[in-house]
Amino acid sequence: MQIKNPIFLLFIILCFLGYSQDDINFKAFGHMPQVVSNHLHVNLNAAESQQVRFQYLDTIAQIYLKSGHADSLMHYGQLIKSEAFYKDSTFQNIKNIRLRALYFEGVAAQKMGLFDEAIKSYILGIEQSTSENNIQNYLKLQLAETYLYKGEFQKSQALLEELPQTKNDQDFYLRNIIVKSLYLVLNEEYDLAEVMIDNALSENFLSNFPKEKLQLQLNLSEIELRQGNFNTLINNTESIKVAALNEGFYDLFIEATLKLGYAYAMLKNYDVSEMALSTAYINTIQWNRLELQQKVISALVKLYNVKGDFKNAYSLMTQYQSVSHEIAEKQNQRLVKDLEVKYETLKKEKEIDLLQEDQIKQEAEIKRQSTIKYAFLIGFIVILIPVILLLIVYYQKLQTQSLLNKQQEAINQQEVKTLLQSQELELAKNAIAVQSKERDRIARELHDSIGGNLAGIKLKMNSLGDHQPEFRQILNQLDDTYNQVREISHSLIPKEFETTAFTDLVKNYIQNISEDASVDLRFDAYPKDVVNSIAVPLQVTLFNIVKELITNALKHAKAEEVNIQLTTLPEEKSIELIYEDDGIGFDLNTNNKGIGLNNIETRVSEFKGTISINTAENRGTVISISLPQT
Repeated sequence: MQIKNPIFLLFIILCFLGYSQDDINFKAFGHMPQVVSNHLHVNLNAAESQQVRFQYLDTIAQIYLKSGHADSLMHYGQLIKSEAFYKDSTFQNIKNIRLRALYFEGVAAQKMGLFDEAIKSYILGIEQSTSENNIQNYLKLQLAETYLYKGEFQKSQALLEELPQTKNDQDFYLRNIIVKSLYLVLNEEYDLAEVMIDNALSENFLSNFPKEKLQLQLNLSEIELRQGNFNTLINNTESIKVAALNEGFYDLFIEATLKLGYAYAMLKNYDVSEMALSTAYINTIQWNRLELQQKVISALVKLYNVKGDFKNAYSLMTQYQSVSHEIAEKQNQRLVKDLEVKYETLKKEKEIDLLQEDQIKQEAEIKRQSTIKYAFLIGFIVILIPVILLLIVYYQKLQTQSLLNKQQEAINQQEVKTLLQSQELELAKNAIAVQSKERDRIARELHDSIGGNLAGIKLKMNSLGDHQPEFRQILNQLDDTYNQVREISHSLIPKEFETTAFTDLVKNYIQNISEDASVDLRFDAYPKDVVNSIAVPLQVTLFNIVKELITNALKHAKAEEVNIQLTTLPEEKSIELIYEDDGIGFDLNTNNKGIGLNNIETRVSEFKGTISINTAENRGTVISISLPQT
């Protein structure tokens, strides 16, 4: 992964080194620890038979599965898949090898955050396996866990209910408990989850499964975190972290470190929390654990917001978007690679077809000799059938043409209607913009030009003295006219932006909305005095954008939490607005963004600003807006 913010990464490393003398220790790895012995690689390269080669490949993949090396597991899983699916094989147990390859590939993709690719591998394996094959249960279990991470709980529940509950296979039983207890935790059924985990931890055979034991304990830590028992969580998870490191379970070590960071943050021990989260962030980059990178970045953003370090929070939000794009790009790259492998397979199949061509010709000659006997009968049938087919095709063509004409007419009417609506919307936007500019101009002219002239005339008349009987009457009329001009000019500019600070206006609006909504709305501005001092037209535009964003969140996003952050960057001479929600998101590839987003883009373009939207279905929405300060 390419680090787009190396200065920030260096800052994290320096923070880690600065805490290295404390009693609390978090380990960041500068390189990937070696978990596979060199002799296994030597024996693999020297393997003389396909069966022996598959045995070494499977052994190495199992080691990387245990240690949590996602990239290496993906490499060997795809290597096994390539040799088992796309090469000629006489190996007796080839079907089982293919299923194991799909299992390794799916687990690796899941750990890297490529959930769609993982689901594809698991489903392909399930389709090719049978109920008698034990690996089918493992594939279904991993598929259920992937659906949990995607938030698709109903699909996960349906799969978990299909799986066997017996302890005949101790390894599968423990893995099943891990996923089921996680399902209960995510559904806030903490008591049931805790009973299930305690029962599993009391099994006599648990000592033979050290990694499963630590995973069960981590699920208990998740319960402690959600129930607010942070001191208990720290004591238990610290021992999990040490055990995971000693056993070489580096994926569990990262997850334990992340939970400790959450706990210290909730106890307001921000320095230790920052150390833990920064260490976890370095390790997730080293292990290419993109889904954990997103969790760590999100936690660090919240931590920096609490500490008031909004600049680093904004930088991390940019990194969050980069990781999301990288996940999407990796899934596309792996799809292309799979297509390339299939293309090479097709080339080999064509070569086989050429070798069999002679045999096919001989068989064709035999069939031709047999066919001659029925030539006259077949010839008559061949002549008759096309005539019938032509009549049928002609009739179908007439029906199809009639249907197409009706559909085309309906499409044309819809296009005309849509065009008229678009034109009306554009005219309305332009009219509003022109009216706003004209109101501002008239207000300035009334206040500066006419008001100034009236004030000058009044001052001059006061200096002349009261020598005429009509003088006082004229002076009173001049006062009334001047006051009317001031009232008109002030009425053209919203009063609340003159009498109330901008940040207070936004907070009051959000507070009023929050009283009638179930969404947790949060707004931060930094620094407030600079934000409140920006030009009034820019304040009006930002206020309208915030209202549009909140309206969209309440109507469409189905979000539980919405965060809005407003920051000024003096060196860039710009003001930055970051919007984030945890809602259902939407597909950016569709052309229909909705009137709300179109209004926002129109307001941004009027100030020659930029807008970036990062979203996907079921993954929330992040919107970044940058407006220059004039």
